[in-house]
Amino acid sequence: MPVEKIIERIEKDAQRKADNILAREEENAEEIKEEIEREKERRLDEIRKKKEREIKTMKNRILSQAKLESRKKKLNIREDMMEKVFENAKDKLGETDPSKYKDYLKDAVEKSTDVLGENITIYCNEESEDIVKEIVDDIDSSVKVDSSLKSIGGIKASSEKGAEIDLTFEANMKRIKKDLRKEISDILFAED
Repeated sequence: MPVEKIIERIEKDAQRKADNILAREEENAEEIKEEIEREKERRLDEIRKKKEREIKTMKNRILSQAKLESRKKKLNIREDMMEKVFENAKDKLGETDPSKYKDYLKDAVEKSTDVLGENITIYCNEESEDIVKEIVDDIDSSVKVDSSLKSIGGIKASSEKGAEIDLTFEANMKRIKKDLRKEISDILFAED
């Protein structure tokens, strides 16, 4: 076999081996490319899922905060309504029927003298002074009357020893306010 044929054959074998190597490397490169593509998709999916969780968490946080603020506003509105009811009630107490008011003052003065004993001072507002003096004269003329009380009605009484009893409309309302709040709430907000 001539040398040229041997060289040609070696070149063909070399070319075939090179082509085989190139084909295998192209196949490997394609596999690597596919693996990189799968890894890229996996990571993008992880990032997408993480962002979706973050968005869901943020959305839930915003919704919770909005619900909380809404509830707070609702409670504030309810509280304002309740306070208006108490203010209206206080105004109505100031308009109490004179005969009923006189009976209330009489009971309050009697209770004060029973509880505090002798040497007491009854405090009332200026509008009630004449009625209280009349009641005191009938019960115990030693009781002093002072008309400097700032109140819509009722009395306060104190003894020389420092004991006090507060039977003003405001104090009475404050004492029963908790129970009244429940009743008023049931009436105003029954649908809730």
